[in-house]
Amino acid sequence: MITKADLTGYNGARRQEWQEKLGTELIEVSARDGTGIAELKMAMIHKAPNNEADLFLVRDLIRPGDVVVLVIPIDSAAPKGRLILPQQQVIRDVLDRNAIAVMTKETELKATLEQLGKKPALVVTDSQVFSKVAADTPLEIPLTSFSILFARFKGDLPELVRGVKNVEKLKPGDRVLVAEGCTHHRQCDDIGTVKIPRWLRQQVGGDLNFEWASGMTMPQDLSKYRLVIHCGGCMLNRQMMKYRVAAAREQGTPIVNYGVFIAYVNGVFPRALQPFQELKPFLDEEFKNTGRTC
Repeated sequence: MITKADLTGYNGARRQEWQEKLGTELIEVSARDGTGIAELKMAMIHKAPNNEADLFLVRDLIRPGDVVVLVIPIDSAAPKGRLILPQQQVIRDVLDRNAIAVMTKETELKATLEQLGKKPALVVTDSQVFSKVAADTPLEIPLTSFSILFARFKGDLPELVRGVKNVEKLKPGDRVLVAEGCTHHRQCDDIGTVKIPRWLRQQVGGDLNFEWASGMTMPQDLSKYRLVIHCGGCMLNRQMMKYRVAAAREQGTPIVNYGVFIAYVNGVFPRALQPFQELKPFLDEEFKNTGRTC
Protein backbone atom coordinates (compact mmCIF):
# COMPACT_ATOMS: atom_id res chain seq x y z
CA MET A 1 0.00 0.00 0.00
CA ILE A 2 1.23 3.50 -0.89
CA THR A 3 -0.22 6.10 1.45
CA LYS A 4 -0.59 9.86 0.81
CA ALA A 5 -0.61 9.29 -2.95
CA ASP A 6 -2.05 12.79 -3.39
CA LEU A 7 1.16 14.52 -2.23
CA THR A 8 3.14 16.60 -4.68
CA GLY A 9 6.16 14.75 -6.01
CA TYR A 10 4.57 11.32 -6.14
CA ASN A 11 3.92 9.74 -9.52
CA GLY A 12 3.13 6.39 -11.07
CA ALA A 13 6.76 5.79 -12.03
CA ARG A 14 7.71 5.48 -8.37
CA ARG A 15 4.91 2.97 -7.84
CA GLN A 16 6.25 0.83 -10.68
CA GLU A 17 9.76 1.04 -9.26
CA TRP A 18 8.60 -0.04 -5.80
CA GLN A 19 6.46 -2.87 -7.18
CA GLU A 20 9.42 -4.31 -9.08
CA LYS A 21 11.62 -4.04 -5.99
CA LEU A 22 9.07 -5.65 -3.65
CA GLY A 23 7.70 -8.16 -6.13
CA THR A 24 4.06 -7.36 -5.35
CA GLU A 25 1.30 -5.05 -6.54
CA LEU A 26 0.80 -1.86 -4.55
CA ILE A 27 -2.39 0.15 -4.07
CA GLU A 28 -2.25 3.93 -4.12
CA VAL A 29 -4.29 5.39 -1.25
CA SER A 30 -5.18 8.93 -0.29
CA ALA A 31 -7.15 9.56 2.88
CA ARG A 32 -7.68 13.17 1.76
CA ASP A 33 -9.63 12.47 -1.42
CA GLY A 34 -10.58 8.81 -0.85
CA THR A 35 -8.50 7.44 -3.70
CA GLY A 36 -7.86 3.70 -3.44
CA ILE A 37 -9.88 3.15 -0.23
CA ALA A 38 -12.36 0.77 -1.87
CA GLU A 39 -9.52 -1.09 -3.62
CA LEU A 40 -7.65 -1.42 -0.32
CA LYS A 41 -10.71 -2.85 1.44
CA MET A 42 -11.22 -5.32 -1.38
CA ALA A 43 -7.57 -6.43 -1.22
CA MET A 44 -7.86 -6.95 2.53
CA ILE A 45 -10.98 -9.07 2.01
CA HIS A 46 -9.21 -11.24 -0.56
CA LYS A 47 -6.14 -11.66 1.67
CA ALA A 48 -8.11 -12.47 4.81
CA PRO A 49 -8.28 -16.14 5.84
CA ASN A 50 -11.29 -17.97 4.48
CA ASN A 51 -12.89 -19.78 7.40
CA GLU A 52 -15.82 -21.34 5.50
CA ALA A 53 -14.36 -24.76 6.27
CA ASP A 54 -15.18 -24.17 9.96
CA LEU A 55 -18.79 -23.15 9.26
CA PHE A 56 -21.85 -25.21 8.47
CA LEU A 57 -24.95 -24.65 6.42
CA VAL A 58 -27.28 -26.91 8.35
CA ARG A 59 -25.47 -29.66 10.23
CA ASP A 60 -25.26 -27.65 13.47
CA LEU A 61 -29.09 -27.46 13.45
CA ILE A 62 -29.64 -31.23 13.25
CA ARG A 63 -28.43 -34.47 14.81
CA PRO A 64 -27.31 -37.80 13.32
CA GLY A 65 -30.33 -39.80 12.19
CA ASP A 66 -32.59 -36.76 11.82
CA VAL A 67 -34.76 -36.42 8.73
CA VAL A 68 -34.48 -33.15 6.80
CA VAL A 69 -37.04 -32.44 4.09
CA LEU A 70 -35.79 -30.27 1.23
CA VAL A 71 -38.47 -28.63 -0.92
CA ILE A 72 -37.19 -28.14 -4.46
CA PRO A 73 -39.53 -26.63 -7.06
CA ILE A 74 -39.10 -27.89 -10.62
CA ASP A 75 -40.33 -25.04 -12.79
CA SER A 76 -39.20 -23.10 -15.87
CA ALA A 77 -36.41 -21.46 -13.84
CA ALA A 78 -34.96 -24.80 -12.67
CA PRO A 79 -31.91 -25.97 -14.67
CA LYS A 80 -32.52 -29.02 -16.81
CA GLY A 81 -31.33 -32.31 -15.35
CA ARG A 82 -29.60 -31.01 -12.23
CA LEU A 83 -29.99 -29.22 -8.91
CA ILE A 84 -28.65 -25.74 -8.24
CA LEU A 85 -25.59 -25.21 -6.04
CA PRO A 86 -27.39 -24.23 -2.78
CA GLN A 87 -29.51 -27.38 -2.95
CA GLN A 88 -26.47 -29.57 -3.64
CA GLN A 89 -24.49 -28.08 -0.77
CA VAL A 90 -27.30 -28.41 1.77
CA ILE A 91 -27.82 -32.07 0.78
CA ARG A 92 -24.10 -32.70 1.26
CA ASP A 93 -24.11 -31.00 4.66
CA VAL A 94 -27.06 -33.14 5.79
CA LEU A 95 -25.23 -36.29 4.69
CA ASP A 96 -22.02 -35.19 6.40
CA ARG A 97 -24.04 -35.02 9.62
CA ASN A 98 -25.14 -38.64 9.08
CA ALA A 99 -28.70 -37.40 8.78
CA ILE A 100 -31.33 -38.26 6.15
CA ALA A 101 -32.18 -35.89 3.30
CA VAL A 102 -35.62 -36.28 1.69
CA MET A 103 -36.25 -34.26 -1.48
CA THR A 104 -39.71 -33.33 -2.69
CA LYS A 105 -41.52 -30.68 -4.73
CA GLU A 106 -43.81 -28.18 -3.05
CA THR A 107 -46.81 -29.86 -4.68
CA GLU A 108 -45.90 -33.18 -2.97
CA LEU A 109 -44.80 -31.80 0.39
CA LYS A 110 -48.02 -32.52 2.25
CA ALA A 111 -48.07 -36.14 1.08
CA THR A 112 -44.36 -36.50 1.85
CA LEU A 113 -44.81 -35.36 5.45
CA GLU A 114 -47.77 -37.72 5.90
CA GLN A 115 -45.78 -40.72 4.62
CA LEU A 116 -42.66 -40.15 6.69
CA GLY A 117 -42.16 -42.57 9.54
CA LYS A 118 -40.95 -39.79 11.85
CA LYS A 119 -41.36 -36.05 12.22
CA PRO A 120 -38.61 -34.21 10.33
CA ALA A 121 -36.17 -32.14 12.32
CA LEU A 122 -36.26 -29.40 9.70
CA VAL A 123 -37.91 -28.39 6.43
CA VAL A 124 -35.81 -26.30 4.05
CA THR A 125 -37.54 -24.70 1.09
CA ASP A 126 -36.83 -22.59 -1.93
CA SER A 127 -37.87 -19.09 -0.88
CA GLN A 128 -40.15 -18.58 -3.86
CA VAL A 129 -42.65 -21.16 -2.54
CA PHE A 130 -42.44 -20.06 1.10
CA SER A 131 -46.16 -19.39 1.46
CA LYS A 132 -47.35 -22.78 0.23
CA VAL A 133 -44.65 -24.68 2.13
CA ALA A 134 -45.46 -22.81 5.35
CA ALA A 135 -49.14 -23.63 4.91
CA ASP A 136 -48.42 -27.34 4.41
CA THR A 137 -45.81 -27.66 7.18
CA PRO A 138 -47.20 -28.08 10.73
CA LEU A 139 -46.13 -25.31 13.08
CA GLU A 140 -44.24 -27.72 15.34
CA ILE A 141 -41.82 -28.54 12.49
CA PRO A 142 -38.98 -25.99 12.12
CA LEU A 143 -38.94 -24.28 8.73
CA THR A 144 -36.43 -22.11 6.88
CA SER A 145 -35.08 -21.59 3.35
CA PHE A 146 -31.93 -22.31 1.39
CA SER A 147 -31.34 -18.58 1.00
CA ILE A 148 -31.56 -17.91 4.73
CA LEU A 149 -29.13 -20.75 5.43
CA PHE A 150 -26.71 -19.10 3.01
CA ALA A 151 -27.27 -15.70 4.60
CA ARG A 152 -25.94 -17.16 7.84
CA PHE A 153 -23.20 -19.20 6.18
CA LYS A 154 -21.85 -16.48 3.90
CA GLY A 155 -22.57 -13.20 5.60
CA ASP A 156 -24.01 -11.47 8.63
CA LEU A 157 -27.50 -12.83 9.32
CA PRO A 158 -28.37 -10.40 12.17
CA GLU A 159 -27.49 -7.43 9.95
CA LEU A 160 -29.57 -8.82 7.09
CA VAL A 161 -32.50 -9.43 9.45
CA ARG A 162 -32.14 -5.90 10.80
CA GLY A 163 -32.33 -4.54 7.28
CA VAL A 164 -35.72 -6.08 6.53
CA LYS A 165 -37.46 -3.66 8.89
CA ASN A 166 -36.75 -0.91 6.41
CA VAL A 167 -39.08 -2.45 3.83
CA GLU A 168 -41.93 -0.79 5.70
CA LYS A 169 -40.16 2.58 5.50
CA LEU A 170 -39.95 2.59 1.70
CA LYS A 171 -41.99 5.14 -0.21
CA PRO A 172 -42.91 5.34 -3.90
CA GLY A 173 -39.98 6.73 -5.88
CA ASP A 174 -37.28 5.42 -3.52
CA ARG A 175 -34.22 3.85 -5.11
CA VAL A 176 -33.62 0.14 -4.47
CA LEU A 177 -30.63 -1.98 -5.53
CA VAL A 178 -31.16 -5.68 -6.25
CA ALA A 179 -27.78 -7.46 -6.22
CA GLU A 180 -26.83 -11.00 -7.22
CA GLY A 181 -23.48 -12.70 -6.93
CA CYS A 182 -23.86 -14.63 -10.18
CA THR A 183 -24.83 -13.97 -13.77
CA HIS A 184 -27.45 -16.22 -15.31
CA HIS A 185 -30.04 -16.35 -18.05
CA ARG A 186 -33.10 -14.36 -17.00
CA GLN A 187 -36.43 -16.17 -17.05
CA CYS A 188 -39.78 -14.51 -17.79
CA ASP A 189 -40.64 -14.63 -14.07
CA ASP A 190 -37.13 -14.06 -12.74
CA ILE A 191 -36.78 -13.68 -8.98
CA GLY A 192 -34.50 -10.63 -9.01
CA THR A 193 -35.94 -8.64 -11.88
CA VAL A 194 -39.62 -9.59 -11.73
CA LYS A 195 -40.81 -11.19 -8.49
CA ILE A 196 -38.94 -9.09 -5.92
CA PRO A 197 -39.86 -5.79 -7.63
CA ARG A 198 -43.48 -6.95 -7.82
CA TRP A 199 -43.58 -7.85 -4.12
CA LEU A 200 -41.97 -4.54 -3.18
CA ARG A 201 -44.41 -2.49 -5.27
CA GLN A 202 -47.30 -4.29 -3.59
CA GLN A 203 -45.76 -3.59 -0.18
CA VAL A 204 -45.11 0.08 -0.91
CA GLY A 205 -48.29 0.76 -2.87
CA GLY A 206 -46.49 2.46 -5.73
CA ASP A 207 -43.54 2.27 -8.07
CA LEU A 208 -39.88 2.31 -7.04
CA ASN A 209 -36.67 3.08 -8.90
CA PHE A 210 -34.89 -0.26 -9.25
CA GLU A 211 -31.28 -0.84 -10.21
CA TRP A 212 -29.58 -4.20 -10.62
CA ALA A 213 -26.02 -5.47 -10.10
CA SER A 214 -24.76 -8.96 -10.87
CA GLY A 215 -21.57 -10.96 -10.68
CA MET A 216 -18.54 -9.24 -9.19
CA THR A 217 -19.83 -5.74 -10.00
CA MET A 218 -21.32 -3.76 -7.12
CA PRO A 219 -21.73 0.03 -6.93
CA GLN A 220 -19.23 1.62 -4.57
CA ASP A 221 -21.69 4.35 -3.58
CA LEU A 222 -24.53 2.58 -1.77
CA SER A 223 -25.67 5.67 0.11
CA LYS A 224 -28.01 6.67 -2.74
CA TYR A 225 -30.19 3.59 -2.16
CA ARG A 226 -32.91 3.30 0.44
CA LEU A 227 -32.48 -0.48 0.48
CA VAL A 228 -30.19 -3.18 -0.94
CA ILE A 229 -31.67 -6.64 -1.49
CA HIS A 230 -28.93 -9.25 -2.01
CA CYS A 231 -29.12 -12.88 -3.09
CA GLY A 232 -27.89 -15.73 -0.90
CA GLY A 233 -24.36 -15.30 -2.24
CA CYS A 234 -23.78 -18.96 -3.08
CA MET A 235 -21.33 -17.95 -5.84
CA LEU A 236 -19.42 -15.53 -3.60
CA ASN A 237 -16.94 -16.43 -0.89
CA ARG A 238 -17.64 -15.43 2.70
CA GLN A 239 -15.15 -12.56 2.66
CA MET A 240 -16.78 -10.95 -0.36
CA MET A 241 -20.30 -11.27 1.05
CA LYS A 242 -19.28 -9.88 4.43
CA TYR A 243 -17.52 -7.01 2.67
CA ARG A 244 -20.71 -6.11 0.80
CA VAL A 245 -22.77 -6.22 3.99
CA ALA A 246 -20.18 -4.13 5.84
CA ALA A 247 -19.99 -1.59 3.00
CA ALA A 248 -23.75 -1.08 3.12
CA ARG A 249 -23.70 -0.74 6.91
CA GLU A 250 -20.84 1.80 6.83
CA GLN A 251 -22.73 3.92 4.30
CA GLY A 252 -25.94 3.82 6.32
CA THR A 253 -27.86 1.76 3.75
CA PRO A 254 -30.03 -1.13 4.99
CA ILE A 255 -29.28 -4.47 3.32
CA VAL A 256 -31.40 -7.61 3.39
CA ASN A 257 -31.07 -11.10 1.97
CA TYR A 258 -33.47 -12.57 -0.62
CA GLY A 259 -34.70 -15.30 1.72
CA VAL A 260 -35.25 -13.02 4.73
CA PHE A 261 -37.06 -10.49 2.52
CA ILE A 262 -39.30 -13.09 0.87
CA ALA A 263 -40.22 -14.58 4.24
CA TYR A 264 -41.08 -11.10 5.50
CA VAL A 265 -43.34 -10.01 2.62
CA ASN A 266 -45.05 -13.42 2.46
CA GLY A 267 -45.98 -13.48 6.14
CA VAL A 268 -43.59 -16.30 7.08
CA PHE A 269 -41.38 -14.08 9.22
CA PRO A 270 -40.17 -14.71 11.89
CA ARG A 271 -41.11 -18.39 11.68
CA ALA A 272 -38.40 -18.91 9.07
CA LEU A 273 -35.78 -17.69 11.56
CA GLN A 274 -36.89 -19.76 14.54
CA PRO A 275 -34.43 -22.62 13.83
CA PHE A 276 -31.60 -20.23 14.69
CA GLN A 277 -31.85 -19.99 18.46
CA GLU A 278 -29.02 -17.47 18.61
CA LEU A 279 -31.32 -14.99 16.85
CA LYS A 280 -34.23 -15.15 19.30
CA PRO A 281 -33.09 -12.41 21.74
CA PHE A 282 -32.10 -10.24 18.78
CA LEU A 283 -35.45 -10.70 17.02
CA ASP A 284 -37.49 -10.05 20.16
CA GLU A 285 -35.59 -6.79 20.71
CA GLU A 286 -35.60 -5.63 17.10
CA PHE A 287 -39.30 -6.26 16.51
CA LYS A 288 -40.81 -5.63 19.95
CA ASN A 289 -42.51 -2.43 18.73
CA THR A 290 -43.76 -3.81 15.43
CA GLY A 291 -46.11 -6.54 16.61
CA ARG A 292 -43.79 -9.16 15.11
CA THR A 293 -42.19 -11.44 17.69
CA CYS A 294 -40.17 -14.59 17.41
